[in-house]
Formats: sequence, structure tokens, C-alpha cells
Amino acid sequence: MTASAIVEHIPYFNAPHAVALVLTLLVPVALWLLVKSKESDNWPRTVGWVLAGLLLFNEIAYRIFHFTEADGIKEFLDLSLPIHICPLALFAGLIALWRRSQVGYEFAYFVGFTGTVNALLTPDIVWSFPSYGFVGYFTSHCGVLWAVLYATWALKMRPTWRSLWRTFLLLNAIAVVLGLVNLALGGQANYAFLCHAPEADTPFFFAPWPWYIPVLEVVALGMFFLAYLPFWLSDRLASQGPEVESD
Repeated sequence: MTASAIVEHIPYFNAPHAVALVLTLLVPVALWLLVKSKESDNWPRTVGWVLAGLLLFNEIAYRIFHFTEADGIKEFLDLSLPIHICPLALFAGLIALWRRSQVGYEFAYFVGFTGTVNALLTPDIVWSFPSYGFVGYFTSHCGVLWAVLYATWALKMRPTWRSLWRTFLLLNAIAVVLGLVNLALGGQANYAFLCHAPEADTPFFFAPWPWYIPVLEVVALGMFFLAYLPFWLSDRLASQGPEVESD
């Protein structure tokens, strides 16, 4: 990596980090209010397409940035392919916006409110603002939540109880594939953080390798339940309905 704009590690919750966290919620709220103010059935889908296009453009630019910063092709392949869990969740969210794919939405939703939230709170990057490394990282990771929140509010998509378990099984299958990718690449490859914990100080990697992996399984499943909880409560309240007084 080149030395320009690189720091040892970005400090958590400084001003740029705080702004990025605030934008995580403000952007989808603003987009939802925009489409809600328009009396047209085409607006929700059109805005979703535009959002997906902008996020895809950023992801491509972010990978190009990584390629220019890498010390050769091998380092880029080891460290910067878009096959970590969060980029995969982003691509799933883009498919949900483009095609209203339920499977894509479910994967992005559950992974977004588990791994991506952790990545936003404890970013594992060395570029400080205003480097594009910083901007691209947060646009990519915020984009997962922008996609799922917009799809939930504007496109009226939602997860189901079965989708929670389907996504959990899919996530484990992807982890197996990424483990094989890490073995094939060797070197510094650590996709899905299966070979060692991230450099960032994150509370979920408190156990040594490989014991943090089963710990993460339990944590992820628990957070999946929490992510589904608002919909479960909504369904419970709807099933009870208003009480009707009898004479």
C-alpha cells in the first residue's frame, strides 16, 4: 500500500466516523420520504434502481482503489477481492433493489444487521477521511443497510421466520467456500476472517482462533433473532387485532 493518507488505524467515533454512522440511517429515511411524497407507483422502483446503480459504481471504484494501493496482484487477490461477507451482502442487496429478489433481500437484511453493523461500528481500515479508502469503505458498508432499509420501507419487502434459518445455512455454506478460497490463495488470504481475527478491536472476536468461529456462529444466530424481532412483534400485534366490545 502507498503511504499517502494512511494512518496506523482510524480512531473510532471521531467526527468523520460519527457522520458516516448518522448517514447510515438518514439516507434511507430521506429516500423513503422522497418516494412517499410522490403519487406514483414507479418512484419506489426507480429510486431503488438509481440507488443500486450508485452503490455498484462505488463498489467497482473501491476495488479499483484497492488494486492501485496493493503491493502487486497477489496482495490484491489475498486481501481485496469483493468476497468478504459484507460485499456479498451488498451484492445481494443490489439484486433485491434491481429485481426485488426475496433471497437477495433476506441475505442482505440478516447479514446487514449483524456483520455489517459490526463493521460500521468497528471499521477495519487504515485510511482516514478524506481518503477515498475511507469514503469507499463506508459507502460500501452503509450501502448494505441503505439497500435493506429502503427495500423494507419503500418496496415493502420483509424477512420471514423461515428466511432466518435459510440465511443462516446459506451463510455457513458460503463460509465453507471462502475457507477453501483462503486455502487455495494461501499467503495473507483471510476472507470472512476464518484464518485470524481482524485487526480492528471488535468485541465479537474475543476468543482465540479457531474458537472465535463457533462463538461467532452463536452470536450471529442471536443477532438474526434480534433482527427478526420487530417483524415477529408486528405479526403478533396484527394477529391479535383490535378488541371489540360487546353489549
